[in-house]
Amino acid sequence: MSEYKKALLAVSFGTSYTQVIESCIAPVEQAMAAAAPGYDLFRAFTSGMIIKKLKNVCHMEISTPQEALEALAQMGYKTVAVLPTHILAGTEYHNLERDTEGFAKDHPEIMVSLGQPLLYENDDYSQVARALGQWMPKTGDREVVLLMGHGTEHFSNSSYFALQHYLDQLPTRAVYVANVEAPPVLDEVMDRMEKEGVKKVYLMPFMLVAGDHARNDMAGDDEDSWYNILTRRGFSVEIILHGLGESEDFRRLYANKARKLIRTMGDGDFGLALKPESFNVLDS
Repeated sequence: MSEYKKALLAVSFGTSYTQVIESCIAPVEQAMAAAAPGYDLFRAFTSGMIIKKLKNVCHMEISTPQEALEALAQMGYKTVAVLPTHILAGTEYHNLERDTEGFAKDHPEIMVSLGQPLLYENDDYSQVARALGQWMPKTGDREVVLLMGHGTEHFSNSSYFALQHYLDQLPTRAVYVANVEAPPVLDEVMDRMEKEGVKKVYLMPFMLVAGDHARNDMAGDDEDSWYNILTRRGFSVEIILHGLGESEDFRRLYANKARKLIRTMGDGDFGLALKPESFNVLDS
């Protein structure tokens, strides 16, 4: 148990691909922890289905946010910073907000605060667009980058349209966003690309991880994968199977979210911090 009694709980949707946890989620968590000196790093996932699969198939124990918060209380932590890695302030984020508020009411002796998702304030959109500009391949004549977003029925889905506005300002790349589960959908974007005479598409996920959606819905062998749909429409497609968590620029954005949260909690010590080598395990 930490002598400082301060915990940083990194909360992700999760993925059942253990190698992707290590390549995409863990580096972001480490970056956030390095921005919060004196805080012990813990992990939670919001997807119950993924938590169950990791336990049954991979024998990997990961807590839900509720379980993690209660465990931290039992371990004697008096300050808890909850940092989401979610892209939007959508359903998963608002559920996390509800859980955090409920925990705070039940444990008034503990200072607990929730940080922001990646896209939240106005400046976030331009910063994310610039980070994508560094992360994506450069496009030539009649080439575009097509980003697969998740999409949501939640009103926060409008964030994708706001992001597109800033992506349109990138000087050296043509890039579009389409979603798996909500507008803008792939058919709409394909129609636009055809009208513009696009011939080649760089296809990559706009997600923290290159997990199930990226490997199956985007790049899979099924007829309805985006790769095969685009190919049938006559586009030359190059798949880039990397999650945002692999990008140093995006890790920096998440670290900035951590610094902002710690600052609002009244902790202004931003000296050098040792990079944690492993995560603390919470019994659930």
